Amino acid sequence: MQPVLARGVCHSYAGRQVLRDVDLVVERGSFHGVVGPTGAGKTTLVEIIQGARRAQEGSVELLGRAPLPRDPRLLARVGIQPQATAFFARATVWEHLSTVAAIFGASAARAEQLIENMGLGHVRNSRVERVSGGERQKLAVASAMVHRPEVLFLDEPTAALDAAARHDLVSMLVSAREDGTTVVYTAHSLEEAERLCDVITILDGGRVVATDSPSALVAGVGGGASVLLPGAVPYLDAVTGLDAVTAATVSADGLVAHVRDVGEAFTAFGAAGVPTTGVQVHGPTVEDAFMELTGKEC
Repeated sequence: MQPVLARGVCHSYAGRQVLRDVDLVVERGSFHGVVGPTGAGKTTLVEIIQGARRAQEGSVELLGRAPLPRDPRLLARVGIQPQATAFFARATVWEHLSTVAAIFGASAARAEQLIENMGLGHVRNSRVERVSGGERQKLAVASAMVHRPEVLFLDEPTAALDAAARHDLVSMLVSAREDGTTVVYTAHSLEEAERLCDVITILDGGRVVATDSPSALVAGVGGGASVLLPGAVPYLDAVTGLDAVTAATVSADGLVAHVRDVGEAFTAFGAAGVPTTGVQVHGPTVEDAFMELTGKEC
């Protein structure tokens, strides 16, 4: 029995079709990422699987059962960190997490462990309403994990975190996977998804355009690569218009060009007068596969 099985799921809002005949199979113990550009239908799909909304067409099973109507026995086996988490805002961090633990029959020791592992010890006795957005994000994930669920749903869990906090959280997620928890993860970062996930499903325009392991997705990129051009940010429009470049973005380190053939790209850069001093070339990544499949940035 797969923990998550969705077949032919369709859903529309105000006449706009958000999901179109979507199939999703999540294997037990896997870390399954669902990625896609804004508006691809990621959150709607996950909400349907969780039972937060009803699919207009298709079928869904969660741990072998229909998620609707709601069943407390099923909910007790699932952990959910949505984009907007409800907190006991006037409670302290400790009071909030220990209360959630008690509701699910988990121990206070488990809540204490998560507070320390999530790096929340310094705000343990602070009211939830007074801690930072990043600290609330970590508390939301801890609340979803406190009862050691069989399936854990995470909706862009690292979006509000700084680099150090992301590192702490990613370490916790790796340990959850090692414990055998099945994780369904909507990704804010393709780089993070590539590092964490066993399987990645790419959604675009409400359809599944690919489902495979990160390595298989990367292998499908036809010789693609990413080229970092530190001094070429003013040339963004020129680089974007080159036939050798599939997409170009600006990062903190310079202009990043996604190319199919490195040699062809460098010939084109030279002809266009694009500076290549300090250039760095990286092999194809899931981000390259994503751009090739969708023509968009995540």
